[in-house]
Amino acid sequence: MKGYLLTIVVLLNAAIAFSQPDKSKDLFAFRITDYSVKLNDSTILVQIEMTDGSVDIEEGQVAILKPNNNFTAIDTTAIGWGKCNLIKGAYNYFGIHLANNKRLPKPGDLLYTFIKYPTPNKGQIFKLLQHDIYLEHVTGERFYSFAFPMLGDKPQENSVIDSMVADIKYTATEMLKQNPEQDRVLDKGRFKGKKLFTVMQEITSADVKDFIDYVIYRPMRYAGHNWKVSEVFATWVDAGTPTANN
Repeated sequence: MKGYLLTIVVLLNAAIAFSQPDKSKDLFAFRITDYSVKLNDSTILVQIEMTDGSVDIEEGQVAILKPNNNFTAIDTTAIGWGKCNLIKGAYNYFGIHLANNKRLPKPGDLLYTFIKYPTPNKGQIFKLLQHDIYLEHVTGERFYSFAFPMLGDKPQENSVIDSMVADIKYTATEMLKQNPEQDRVLDKGRFKGKKLFTVMQEITSADVKDFIDYVIYRPMRYAGHNWKVSEVFATWVDAGTPTANN
């Protein structure tokens, strides 16, 4: 993840002349809404909504706009860069200078900017939130909120991860009942030779933490999305449990 964040920071510095970012700030991504207004041929106004209310973005704060990717297409090219021109209630408006008029901002694209996020607990959930990544129960509820790291300490974060373990095990049990034909023998990774649903029924919190570490290290495919943890964990296992080192 450090290399990815460094690239964004370098682009921010290269795109706009501004002083070294306040070291008390951290880089976070926010999905833009469907609101946009073209100001001229090369500049467009986009909007993000800060519904949580626990942090603020300062007027004049610089930002870079990146594509919201998926598993099949990874684009690391910047859409554009700019700064916060207006704050109106929960809404922040950024004038973005487009890098290419052929690629206009789309709802869900990721605006990366620096914010003051008041917490000493910069653990795994904090790092997921930096890329606007939310992991969900199989029923769709999020395991954590944007403000969780401000309120939850390390033991509470471990409790959330334990809940993810339980959700993965439950999902695997139900899938085995409903769709046993989808079970298959894994041909690579730490669980090679075992069946997928068996692995999911036997996982530990350490396995889930390893998976989250991988997401943090390779955020491009996950950023700006809500993911059912059982589905993306199963995909990671099926892919051979890759880590930051391979």
